Amino acid sequence: MLLALGPAVIVAAPAAEAAPSAAAVATFEAQVIRQINVQRVKYHRGMLVASTCPDRYAEPWAAHLARTGTFYHQSMYTILRGCRARVAAENLAQGNVSVARFITAWMLSPGHRANILDGRLTRIGVGAVYARGQWTVATDFTRP
Repeated sequence: MLLALGPAVIVAAPAAEAAPSAAAVATFEAQVIRQINVQRVKYHRGMLVASTCPDRYAEPWAAHLARTGTFYHQSMYTILRGCRARVAAENLAQGNVSVARFITAWMLSPGHRANILDGRLTRIGVGAVYARGQWTVATDFTRP
């Protein structure tokens, strides 16, 4: 099952697999950034740059959500202040599906799509954790 905050999105998932290696998780996160940038280019937006500041919030948030089995947004005020940003946004997702399926679900959800295509946002950080047979993904966007 794939969950995304906002309108309900449910997608059939393949059987659970063993937890991926750290390298596989890093590759998954890089694919999220790459595929979000594909959407931004497609809609004539500037590409997002991977940045340590939003990543410092995305990584532990994804781990927290996966560990606790909860699913809600963290405070954008904390990210705004911590990254000295003017704008911040977050997309979350859970499911045992490919990066492409996550991106498709986000693009079909008006709020998530708006975050991905928001031309004010220039930086991105992605945290992804595979636990309990599914990915938990936190994607944080900022503009300094």
